[in-house]
Amino acid sequence: MTSPGRRLLHVMRPPGDRRGDERGRCSVCGADTRFVLNSWILPPTAAEEWGPEWVTPFARRETLLCTACSASLRVRRLADVLLEHYAADAASIAGLVQEPRFRELDVAEINAAGEMHRFLASLPRLRYSEYGADGSGEDIQALSYPDESFDLVLTSETLEHVPDWRRALAETRRVLKPGGRHVFTVPLVPTRDRTEDVSARGWHHGRGSGVFRLVGARGDMLVHTVFGRDLLDEVRAAGLEPELHFGDEVASVICAGRRDT
Repeated sequence: MTSPGRRLLHVMRPPGDRRGDERGRCSVCGADTRFVLNSWILPPTAAEEWGPEWVTPFARRETLLCTACSASLRVRRLADVLLEHYAADAASIAGLVQEPRFRELDVAEINAAGEMHRFLASLPRLRYSEYGADGSGEDIQALSYPDESFDLVLTSETLEHVPDWRRALAETRRVLKPGGRHVFTVPLVPTRDRTEDVSARGWHHGRGSGVFRLVGARGDMLVHTVFGRDLLDEVRAAGLEPELHFGDEVASVICAGRRDT
């Protein structure tokens, strides 16, 4: 079941958003369904942060919610990459978590990967935590896990909220086994070249508009970094070899394999 707040976003939204709905198969739950757009989910600073021309693409990224499981386009893109790299026959995460080979992997999920989390929770070797540098969760800048603990580390919309994201990348590389991968998403505008520290600007994610202000976002998170495509070079510098998936979309995913040479 999805949360009441997420369900409310399916029905209470700007009337014009209905024209942006799409149909297709959900790569998270496997349903043939409708995907619901709701531009109220974006923070008031969206145009300033990403540029006015990217507001609608980011609304699509963060919604186009599956009417069956509420997974957003961003989460489905993350699911697509996991299926590409790990699935034998599965066409959805619901199927992938039942495949023996995937169930044998040691997986760290740092911050819930949206509605995909409830499917990942069935994995017997999953280590799940929320990010919390204050001790309330797992600090991705100083992970408590031993070296070479995981075959797969998953983070989604986390690194932009971490004060030292380079240290976070080094930590995820440290806890990966040889051949392991860190698969992650961050807000990434395809035309932005350079990464920028924006901590002083006071931008927050989790502050929506319209009804979204009433149902409540999960947290209210300061944005430390706006990423550019130079992030791929930074990933390489951290000892990981990145693949950029869906690079012409704001719903891009980076799959970074541990490099040992």
